[in-house]
Amino acid sequence: MTVCNLSGIEYTVKKVSDEALTEMLQSVSESKAAALDVVAKKKEEAEAEAARISEQQKRQAEALRRQIIGSAEMISRNKTLEIVEENLNAAFTQALSKLSGMTNGPDYGRVLKSLVLEGIEFVGGTEFVVMGNSKDQQVLQQTVESVSREKGVKISRSDSRVQGSVGGVVISSADGFVTFDNTYEARLERLKPDLRKQIAQLFTT
Repeated sequence: MTVCNLSGIEYTVKKVSDEALTEMLQSVSESKAAALDVVAKKKEEAEAEAARISEQQKRQAEALRRQIIGSAEMISRNKTLEIVEENLNAAFTQALSKLSGMTNGPDYGRVLKSLVLEGIEFVGGTEFVVMGNSKDQQVLQQTVESVSREKGVKISRSDSRVQGSVGGVVISSADGFVTFDNTYEARLERLKPDLRKQIAQLFTT
């Protein structure tokens, strides 16, 4: 999907999330080492236990070794997933904090316009309802008027407000049948799979 100025907002959202993610990855390296150390220690314990068992009990010793190692690997895997989610959530919190600060800047009107343009293209049609948070109502009204003139469509500003959002818009068709959430929170949420993959890859390299 390509619309005017989309590269700007896409770059901004991706940039702040990447910056926050980079900070988190520095601490993940230490957590990775700790998780892998669990497996190494458990393997040593298994080998030591097996060595103490008599020759006649080798079969039982091997089963015990596999059980201990399997348990350790499961613990490590679960811990890894926990670390990934903790760092991902922390990265998102930092990214949202930075994006929230940007909504007070001089470029926010341009960014909001890009979000509205993307939304009406996704929803389709000629009549739309746009909803933003309480803080953005003035700039949102200016944006709605500008996009309406530019695209020759009818855009109404909703009386309702997007609760708990730091910025962005939710755009619906006039009949409410199609809705596109283009708030900062929703855009970051759509980036989550890629960021989760980046963090998880640290534990497989």
